[in-house]
Amino acid sequence: MKIATLFGSSTTEMAAVTALSAERIEVARFKSIGALISGLRATPFQAAVLEDSRDELPNWLAMLQLHCTTPLPKIVVGTGGAAGVSRALYNGADDYAVLDDRADDLVARVRAHVQLQHRADEETQLRVDGFALDAETQVLRHDGEEVRLTSREFSLAWALFANRGKVVSVNALSAHVWGRASDICKRSIEQHVYKLRRKLGAAPVEGARRVRIHAVYGVGYRLELGTAQG
Repeated sequence: MKIATLFGSSTTEMAAVTALSAERIEVARFKSIGALISGLRATPFQAAVLEDSRDELPNWLAMLQLHCTTPLPKIVVGTGGAAGVSRALYNGADDYAVLDDRADDLVARVRAHVQLQHRADEETQLRVDGFALDAETQVLRHDGEEVRLTSREFSLAWALFANRGKVVSVNALSAHVWGRASDICKRSIEQHVYKLRRKLGAAPVEGARRVRIHAVYGVGYRLELGTAQG
């Protein structure tokens, strides 16, 4: 785990860094918001820990929101109090840790937010046998190639890839794509399966894995992967 930090007080910084390092958390210390942003662009960090500063914190958080292109948990460290906590959360912090003598609160909150972010990242990425579906961009990738899908095509693809080799019922697909299990969506599912087949069929398959979506009459659809023939 690698954490970026930004403090104005050397005493507070030392206490926080010592506590994090004692738990085998790698800490990169930055001296300005500009240096921190440059560091985030160059190196992947799992979280940012910022000192609660009435004058500086709102600007730090605003700059991070403006320049961070990937989700980054932001934990503010301070002495607590309603004003400090409210200021931090109002300006975009994800959490506030009170730094006491042992700093257990800080370590626990950093670990919890990193785990939550890792879980969120996993839920937006699905990898199946060399294929990758990215929920944020709604793109399916394989062997350097990209297939861009509409929102419903992507939801359909996700449900089928997540259950590769298994029959997914029409009701299950309807619930996943449209949010309701109803026969009224059967025709729409047929149309979207047709469009998805065309998009996947148009993708380069030489030396790759061919995607096949089979209709199982009266039940649903099954996705299978097979080696393309040259």
